[in-house]
Amino acid sequence: MDKEKAEQEKEFIRKIFVDEIGRLQKEGFYFFSFIMMGQAIEALGCFLDNKPLKARAQSSKRFSKSLNILMGNDYRAVNKDFWLYDRLRNQLTHSFVPSKSLLLCSRDNQPEEAEHLDFVDERLVLVAEDMYEDLVKGCEKLFGMIDRGKVPLKNIAASPQELGIV
Repeated sequence: MDKEKAEQEKEFIRKIFVDEIGRLQKEGFYFFSFIMMGQAIEALGCFLDNKPLKARAQSSKRFSKSLNILMGNDYRAVNKDFWLYDRLRNQLTHSFVPSKSLLLCSRDNQPEEAEHLDFVDERLVLVAEDMYEDLVKGCEKLFGMIDRGKVPLKNIAASPQELGIV
């Protein structure tokens, strides 16, 4: 394994997925953090397969693989038949309009009876901070897989420094 390339990959994921989404939430941009988390979940999935980063027609597969391997059973359950992929990742990415099937909230405006990943009145509750914590845990799990050589390393075109993100 190329340790330098592995460290560059982990730094990229840490800076872009963890730090940038964390910054959005810290500043109170919870809605936009959901958009970015949907994209980040899919992007993490690309680090789990043998295809190039820009492989076509992999979006739903990568999103699902990321949830299944990195984020766990509760996410796997709500993504049955690509349900979460369609309502979170697709709708927010392509239209910025949330699905009526989702209740997107932060801990500050979370309804009392609503827990993250529970259904309330036929709507899936997603709490921004809880989802972010799960995303960070998923990144950490991926870092361990990278360190153990369990996933192929990818060619990332630009480092966070080259993108002006330090």
